[in-house]
Amino acid sequence: MYKNKKIFLIFVALALVVLFSGLFTIGEASPKYTLNLAHISSEDHPSHKGSLLFKQLVEERTNGDVKIEIYPNSTLGSAPEYTEQMKLGAIALGLSTSGQLQQWVKEYAAVMIPFLFNSYEHAHRTLDGPAGDLLAAMAEKEDLITLANWEWGFRQITNNKVAINSPEDIKGLKMRVPNEIQLQAMYKTLGANTTIVAFPELYLALAQGVVDGQCNPLDTIYYQKFYEVQKYLAITNHVYNTQSLMASKAIWDTLPEDIQRILKECAQVAGLYVRQISNAGDKLLIKACEEKGMVVTHPDLSAFSEKMSPAVDTIAKFAGEDFTKQFIEYVKAAQ
Repeated sequence: MYKNKKIFLIFVALALVVLFSGLFTIGEASPKYTLNLAHISSEDHPSHKGSLLFKQLVEERTNGDVKIEIYPNSTLGSAPEYTEQMKLGAIALGLSTSGQLQQWVKEYAAVMIPFLFNSYEHAHRTLDGPAGDLLAAMAEKEDLITLANWEWGFRQITNNKVAINSPEDIKGLKMRVPNEIQLQAMYKTLGANTTIVAFPELYLALAQGVVDGQCNPLDTIYYQKFYEVQKYLAITNHVYNTQSLMASKAIWDTLPEDIQRILKECAQVAGLYVRQISNAGDKLLIKACEEKGMVVTHPDLSAFSEKMSPAVDTIAKFAGEDFTKQFIEYVKAAQ
């Protein structure tokens, strides 16, 4: 994926013109294909902005033959729910993270090994190369087609009890986790208690004190307004999540090859756009969270990473030890 970055950067520039200038218009003819696209984020989130760009590009390049209908804010259910519907052919497109995809392809769990990647660029080089191609091939066997890697980001920890400056500060906290083994294993290693809460219920669970805290990338923390129900934010970058635009294989196989090609190309352009606005916004979002009243800390991450061996062992057993070793080699090669 993203084999020729220069070409795609040119596409991004053209895409922004399409999205923001309104110079291009779609014909009046009825679309031949209507594809729904589900995601869990708010309409301010980079994932939704990328979805809008994807829609605009696809509809322009197909001259209106393809219509993309976007359903944000978990309108079609949580990510695991709509991903299951994609497998069944009931939903055409959806944004799913590596953690969510591991429900069907357990090897995706290796992507979320704590402190595996040292930067966004490192993660992108890894997942846009042979490692990502290998995971995509596994996903296709589960009736999910990978159109492009977008972005979810590095996770940061928020809570309502204590400013986190060391691993000891996490002990005893009630932390929300999705149904993903990596975060459960990490928190267990650090002495926290975990409760599984689906993403659509997370804000309410935080507001009602069902859990003390959670972890998500800064985009999600800010645009889902978690600052309204969380006091402390620790910049830990402990786990990286990619988010991929996936397609239902059952629906994909009904589309002409030229439409498939356009969908993939537009997904890659939109993915680069999402990465750009998401990665560039991290420092601004930290300041924005502070302005909303959050207390931000920047703990020494080496104190956390040196405790992760038990969590890594648990994740490797789940993802498959041989695959995990292979994936880590890809990670090292991409440094």
